[in-house]
Amino acid sequence: MENQIDRDGGRAASGYRYGWYTTAVLMVGYTFSFLDRQILNLMVGPIKADLGISDVQFAILTGGAFGIFYTIMGLPIGWLADRYPRKWIISGGIAAWSLMTAMCGLARTFPQLVLARIGVGVGEATLSPSAHSMLSDLFDKTRLPKAMSLYTIGIYIGAGIAMIVGGTVVGMIDRTPDVVLPVLGHMRSWHMVFIAVGLPGLLVALWVATLREPKRMLRRDETEELTTQGFSLRRIWAFLSDQPLMSVSLFLGAATFSVLSYTDNWFPELFIRSWGWGPQRTGLVIGSVSLIAGPLGMLSAGWWSSRMIARGQADGCLRLTAYAAAAIAGPAVLMPLMPNPMLMAILVVPIKFLGGFTPVLIPAAIQMIAPVELRAQLGAFFMFTVGIVGVSFGPILPAVLNDYVFHDEMALHYSLALTAAVVAPLAFVLLSIGMRQYRERLAVLERSEAAARKGGPLAIRCLQRR
Repeated sequence: MENQIDRDGGRAASGYRYGWYTTAVLMVGYTFSFLDRQILNLMVGPIKADLGISDVQFAILTGGAFGIFYTIMGLPIGWLADRYPRKWIISGGIAAWSLMTAMCGLARTFPQLVLARIGVGVGEATLSPSAHSMLSDLFDKTRLPKAMSLYTIGIYIGAGIAMIVGGTVVGMIDRTPDVVLPVLGHMRSWHMVFIAVGLPGLLVALWVATLREPKRMLRRDETEELTTQGFSLRRIWAFLSDQPLMSVSLFLGAATFSVLSYTDNWFPELFIRSWGWGPQRTGLVIGSVSLIAGPLGMLSAGWWSSRMIARGQADGCLRLTAYAAAAIAGPAVLMPLMPNPMLMAILVVPIKFLGGFTPVLIPAAIQMIAPVELRAQLGAFFMFTVGIVGVSFGPILPAVLNDYVFHDEMALHYSLALTAAVVAPLAFVLLSIGMRQYRERLAVLERSEAAARKGGPLAIRCLQRR
């Protein structure tokens, strides 16, 4: 075990300065993960035409093939992150997904592209569980939501860059549809996009490798005991079943809300199909909204929840997420039905703003109540539920409605509106039902911490097991 252990249960002596630097580096990694993940969404037309696939098959590329492996691999990776140096897990994962993104640029058939996307999903599964665990060791509970917000703005920065850069490149297809390269032969423009955005990620992997591994707040004998325990869903289930309504809110409620965040994979194609916009114009509009509204939403969520917690509203993270689910319903339903593209673009702003609450607030809420030995694993379980429900079903549900209910790809606006009308109220209900149990869990931890402080260093060390 290479991790250093903080035997006093305290923060690093150097304070929070290096913690914010680490958070910024991890944010860059998250930016590249979403750049590699989202670049596909502006290339629906060219990829469908070249590979001869349907909307549902394309949704498998953005959701199923990526999402299923992204979520399944997160669980064992979370176990590793609870026991071994997290920076090396993240660095190796970034290198892996960057290479697999570049491999997407070599795909000539649908199965080849599916396999490459699976590789991207497996690589990206290393990032968030490990990053969440690192941040929980770098910041106290009043600063943790702010740190999470800085880390997670990489989602919208990456997505925004993907839209803007991808739209510009895809817009060149008509003028330069093919590029001939030595050995590789004829390359379509969408092939070159994957290669161009994938390879720079290798530099980010090297940067992450230079970080210092945060100290874990465990005694050495506790850490040695943990290394002998294998990954077990039974232990995770025991924690979840102890407060079932809280678990429903934190995991199933958040995952349901995330469906709306991943239906935005179809937003670029909505503008293209409904209004005849080109990829370049679409990418500029959607990308600009992502770059502005998304980070503002995340930073606002972190700032607002930290103030609520500091004022004694311990359930601020979960409560704000439920409020966001209620508020997003109107814009998400109305946006696809607007009579002109500018009104649609305006309503994308609150969707992006409110959609950024979940990836900031729920991981922070989980870390606040997670036993130390399960931090990364519960973070991975969060990614698992978000992946199965959100990443997988977010892109697929509108596609299924298009292909099998409306039987018309031009009905995409109805498919998106119907999906939002069902999902948003359901997410609000699921997020709300566990608030009381969440407050009770936090109250128990607060009493334990107060007793431990009175009991001295030995009691503090015992508390780390929770």
